[in-house]
Amino acid sequence: MKKSLFLSALIALSSISCKEEIKDDSEFPLLDSTEVVTDGHNAMNALDYHGVYYGVLPCADCEGIETTITLTADSYTKEVVYQGKSKEIITEKGTFTWNEAGNTITLSGSQAPNQYFVGENDLFHLDVDGDRIEGKMASKYRLQKLDTTTLSKDSKVSEAMATGNEARKIVDAKVELKKSKWRLVKMNGNVVKKDSNIEKEYGITFNPDGRFSAFAGCNNMMGSYKLKEDVSRIEFSKVASTMMACEDMITEQELAKVLEMADNYNFDGKTLKLNKARMATLAEFEIIK
Repeated sequence: MKKSLFLSALIALSSISCKEEIKDDSEFPLLDSTEVVTDGHNAMNALDYHGVYYGVLPCADCEGIETTITLTADSYTKEVVYQGKSKEIITEKGTFTWNEAGNTITLSGSQAPNQYFVGENDLFHLDVDGDRIEGKMASKYRLQKLDTTTLSKDSKVSEAMATGNEARKIVDAKVELKKSKWRLVKMNGNVVKKDSNIEKEYGITFNPDGRFSAFAGCNNMMGSYKLKEDVSRIEFSKVASTMMACEDMITEQELAKVLEMADNYNFDGKTLKLNKARMATLAEFEIIK
């Protein structure tokens, strides 16, 4: 009898404990992928969203949908080319509206799906229900904001905004980060001075298999890297190097520290910057053609 009462008490206590856990979890509800909790700041009032965004979106019956969207304060121009089917540029112009959260725009008069989640220097193309596209293809639905300072002076640009053709000229000159080689030009804000007696470039090479190699004056460094292109995140791991001893290894040691610390990057096809959180840029590179 006593044993039965003891078991009943345990069950009751377990039930109370579970209920308390559920109550605590409810204070931290899961967020939808496009929902943002802020202190009143959102993309509409806190981000410099005006500009030109470019990307090639997936296409069911063509090679890709080359898309350029130019945003001003309340209007847009959208230019589309269906790669592999036609060179015709299909142009739409109109206004856009924001959702209540101030993080998503809807292009008025544009055929659905016509909603875009506005990030920092990015537009993410949403599905017909206005949700972020997830899975392996998620990064393919991203339009990147272009640096319009690289536009030719002769282009017909209004208030530093580019046309779709000018946007294509910029992107044509770009490279894919996973297949690129970069020259080291700055670290911690200081210009890197290369030893004139060393022929090999100081810099880093990214291979498409997820491996990288780096050099900064003495030893060869190598390892693996992971990219999350939709959020510009990078992680270097399994970093190793040869074991030569040289007179001056300061630049090499600094680069090794950069690879250890870096967790995000800025990349426009011509320059690459490795950063840690929101700190000043750790290292800056320029493309080697």
